[in-house]
Amino acid sequence: MSKVKVYSIDKKEKQRIINELFEIFVELKTRNEVFAFLLGLFTPSEVVMVARRIQVVKMIIEGFNYNEIRKKLKVSNQTITKMEHWLRNDNDKTEFIIRKINGSNSKKKSNHNRKQAYTGMLDKYPYHRFFRDLLN
Repeated sequence: MSKVKVYSIDKKEKQRIINELFEIFVELKTRNEVFAFLLGLFTPSEVVMVARRIQVVKMIIEGFNYNEIRKKLKVSNQTITKMEHWLRNDNDKTEFIIRKINGSNSKKKSNHNRKQAYTGMLDKYPYHRFFRDLLN
């Protein structure tokens, strides 16, 4: 798919299509549905890009400095700054993300079963094996 310049799309059309995307996200009920949706919609590299941004936010919350984040995740200062501004703009957002991160840390014990379920889904297409390898 070719890249689209965000400013070249009519404002109302852009709003409409983004709202439709968000509605689909809201309707996803299980982790398997989310996983299947993301694998179908995004390329492996797009999923990794989003996941790295989440890791940047997590590391900022945990107190890592830009240099440490950049070296570990191989991201630019611009990406780190963008994520920090996004995070710091709203205290409610920061608290929500901290709860989600802490919640995911407490669920790590059940991750083994979840990983086994996901890896079965990831044998369908060759490029999905990339994600399977990430989970193992």
